[in-house]
Amino acid sequence: MTADTNDLVAEITQLPVQPGAAMRLLWMLEDPRTSAADLGRLIESDPALSTQVIRLANTAFYGLSGKVASAWRAVTVLGLATVRALATTAAFDLFSEKGRSVPDEFWPHCVLTAAAASSLARRVGVPVNDAFSAGLLHDLGAALMFRRAPRRYDSILERMQAEPGLALVEAERDEFGISHAEVGAAALGVMKFPAEFVYAVGHHHQDPFEVESLLGRVVVAADAIACELEPAIETNAKISDALAALQIPAEAEAGLLDEVRGDKDNLAGFLTVRG
Repeated sequence: MTADTNDLVAEITQLPVQPGAAMRLLWMLEDPRTSAADLGRLIESDPALSTQVIRLANTAFYGLSGKVASAWRAVTVLGLATVRALATTAAFDLFSEKGRSVPDEFWPHCVLTAAAASSLARRVGVPVNDAFSAGLLHDLGAALMFRRAPRRYDSILERMQAEPGLALVEAERDEFGISHAEVGAAALGVMKFPAEFVYAVGHHHQDPFEVESLLGRVVVAADAIACELEPAIETNAKISDALAALQIPAEAEAGLLDEVRGDKDNLAGFLTVRG
């Protein structure tokens, strides 16, 4: 990356000077002595973060609709990886309901990708919470680029509509000198996510056969499935290739798509607060 691009990444991934509950939560997650009750008390000090955590735990996806009333209980339901993903989006202020804080269809696509990643993870032996979290955060870089320069990012999307076949990462590099996948990986590196997680987000637009980690291949395939079920920005990968890279037989595709459709419905409650 050039010096200008490095400066851009540093600016885009800059966190608030005054650490809020989300940042303190991320620090606490680094401490193995921290209990679910400790995390719950901190989460409940931030109404917006508490709403998101409890709302997700109460979706039908986790089988406990309406039964999770406290943040500490939500932590035990969701798992630390998913709580960390939610804290990250809150730390970067992507929960805001004022104006457009993220690109159009950002959250529906990310939640659908998270659901697909979970389904794939169960088939290939990847921890489901890790896969869900990676799917939820895979497009974090797009949100951060949009937050810094919404009009410029909208112009990228408009250009793609005018030029069929133009890849999103190519259009982003033309405009910013860097892709959202690279920005997302840089942001997660700043947040001290595990190296495999950072790699998966940074490579989710690569050829799945060239992606070296199993979690990375899961995210590539999940993104392809999400784009198939709800066409948004086209991903580079075909579902057939992405499944083959995971050694999932082609005949499993139809059942997998049906499962993800059901999980999408089960997660719908999480999106009602996003508008």
